[in-house]
Amino acid sequence: MNKKIVVLLKYFKGELNPFDGSALECALELGGDITVVSMAPRSVLSALQSLTRLGVKAVLVSDDIYAGSDTQATSLILAETIKKINPDLVFCGKQSVDGDTAQVPPMLAERLGYDIKVGLMSFDGTTAIQRNGNAVTLQNKTIYTFEKIRTLRFPSIFSKAGEVQVLDNSILGLPREKCGLKGSPTRVIKSYESSVGRRECEWKEFKDLPDLIKKGLEKPLISQSQDQTEKLEIVHFVGKVKDKAENIAKTAVELTVDGKTPSEFAREIEEKKVKVLLFEDSQELKIFASRTAVITGAGICADCISFRVENERLVMTRPALGGNVTADIVCESPIAFATVRTVKNESSKVIFSIGKGVIDKIDKIKELAKEYGAEVCCSRIVADSGKMPYEKQVGLTGRTVCPKVYVAFGISGAVQHTCAIAGAGTVIAVNINKKERIFDYADYGIIAEV
Repeated sequence: MNKKIVVLLKYFKGELNPFDGSALECALELGGDITVVSMAPRSVLSALQSLTRLGVKAVLVSDDIYAGSDTQATSLILAETIKKINPDLVFCGKQSVDGDTAQVPPMLAERLGYDIKVGLMSFDGTTAIQRNGNAVTLQNKTIYTFEKIRTLRFPSIFSKAGEVQVLDNSILGLPREKCGLKGSPTRVIKSYESSVGRRECEWKEFKDLPDLIKKGLEKPLISQSQDQTEKLEIVHFVGKVKDKAENIAKTAVELTVDGKTPSEFAREIEEKKVKVLLFEDSQELKIFASRTAVITGAGICADCISFRVENERLVMTRPALGGNVTADIVCESPIAFATVRTVKNESSKVIFSIGKGVIDKIDKIKELAKEYGAEVCCSRIVADSGKMPYEKQVGLTGRTVCPKVYVAFGISGAVQHTCAIAGAGTVIAVNINKKERIFDYADYGIIAEV
């Protein structure tokens, strides 16, 4: 299959984004005319040159005026680059490890007029399965985003490195005011270490588990959102985020996107003079929001966990760097979009969640869960192993949950996981290692073999 393929790569702290590495490996398996493209400082030149030993062409997009670009500006610069190559297919990772927004691919699709298929979990060169279970066939003029389903191969010791083509703005010819910080409608005004969900842990024994679960079920859930004293006049919303809109606005107005294209919805936004628009964070709406943002020029903030209004300006808070950092962001554009982290499957009163430490005891935990009518979920590493389906994954790249009782079995407590259980009424952690991070985010800790 002699396709012309562009693979988009991002480097963070000198390391290739593993999602992008997976996309490149899939492209190499497919074969064809492959060009890797990275928008980065010239410091990544040597890394890109080493990739040419895999038999690919390499393009570095680099200019001082591109520094500080947010997703809007980045997608504009990359789209102009891709147009010059005119590929059949565009491959990239599902998201980057630093931003985690997953906004650039759908923005590129809108700018290029391409279709987009996200979250490929399997790939055989002709067909692929998305994270939601849908099967897709490889089609031209489509962007495909990949989960970490492959590890990038090493080049042969006999291979030779090629040249890296460098494109700067003298070649791309983009307006300076559309690039870098000048062309970025979103601004990070503050970033700080994340402490979302931190709790005081009380140590118990495994025999206490039934009583702890009963106690947690009897305790009322406390709302995580704080009512705002300062509010905007009007906020529009799409999906199940009415409560978030009402918390920051005197008037909350619902809009629907059913049956509308991003262009049609953009016209509606203009007609209704929308200033702030919140979207539920379903996969479909996140893609739709990103594509609409390109048309309207809106600044867009992904996966927001809270909002506040300061001096008539909306401040959006979201996790970044895999949840290690919390960032406060504002929009300088006339329209502000935000996708909102929403709780999935609120009906589950008790969740038993399985981590790497008990991956060989899934059946036993499922049996125990039946006694409490508990839903069984898992951490990302368990889902990646294929032992449990991805729709059961709790975490930054999975589901946010809000049960009355959350029991974490054999989970270390990476930030990607703990930020998604902050809304739980009672968190109980069971682990053999007392030093695990999960205990800093648990109400009760039990040191025991399951």
